[in-house]
Amino acid sequence: MRQPTHMSGSASSSIGDQPLASRRRWLQQAGGGSGLIAAAGLLADEQSLATERPTAANPLSVAPTHFAAKAKRVIWLFMEGAPSAVDMFDPKPELTRNHGKRTDIKVFFGNPGPLMKSPFRFQRYGECGQPVSEHYSNVAQRVDDMAFIKSCYSESDNHVPAIYQINSGLPRAGFPTAGAWVTYALRSENQNLQGYVVLGNTAGAKGGPHNWGSGFLPAAYQGTLFRSQGNPVLNLKRLPQVSRQNQRAQLDLMGQLNRLHLQDNPGEVEFQARVQSFELAWRMQSEALNTVDVGQETQATRQLYGVDQKHSRSYGTKCLMARRLIERGVRFV
Repeated sequence: MRQPTHMSGSASSSIGDQPLASRRRWLQQAGGGSGLIAAAGLLADEQSLATERPTAANPLSVAPTHFAAKAKRVIWLFMEGAPSAVDMFDPKPELTRNHGKRTDIKVFFGNPGPLMKSPFRFQRYGECGQPVSEHYSNVAQRVDDMAFIKSCYSESDNHVPAIYQINSGLPRAGFPTAGAWVTYALRSENQNLQGYVVLGNTAGAKGGPHNWGSGFLPAAYQGTLFRSQGNPVLNLKRLPQVSRQNQRAQLDLMGQLNRLHLQDNPGEVEFQARVQSFELAWRMQSEALNTVDVGQETQATRQLYGVDQKHSRSYGTKCLMARRLIERGVRFV
């Protein structure tokens, strides 16, 4: 074996006439392999590497997975601006001991005030002994059915990047969110509704649609914003002067023109997603309107969700809508 030759800070050698890869080259190849594994899954959707995955014309159709999925449906309650964890389920003894003291922790908005303990009393509940604030006595009865994850943190103390990280895992915009990943993996059990539905609030979310975006995944897996009153999606309802037959004829004509365009431009992924959205909107017209009509629920159910009380009507209605969407095969709300 010849002596190693040093080049640009990397070591390489050879066995006989076969040169060994430098450390830098080996790391490049190893790192690239991770990306190729992800690319294989994405290309499978376009039938480039496998035929058992959903076709591009129907990206939400359920496909077999490598392993049987344990998760079936997800309702993600993301309560931006919700009560602090230290006032709900996570009392901090050190915070109580240091109540009123100043801290030298640096934050982006300047010098914070003194530390403040939670003003509420806590009690342990259930076999797990989970501490719960006095204001959540009803929730406290179900703590043994819940999993409390107290290891979450963000890399930024600014709201927008912190919210991005909670929803996508990274404090920067442009990456697939949890709902997009789940829908990409498990698809939707109802082909007449989106697989990933977002029930927003009137004030909007800090950071906007990036919080439910699909990032580098196909656009079919991003969240669709539903409204809790009236038409769930803007412009979904057919105009009264247009019959169902005429609308179907328009879509068929557009479909023919779009297929001609795709033949000449097969790589336009965003255009394919737009074509798919037209057909999905057609199928959604009746089912989406029916799904968001919580008036179909019994008075007892409406009372259980607080729909008939002013202070809980908005949130309760969205929780009830989420349940109705999940029951109808939507994968992630």
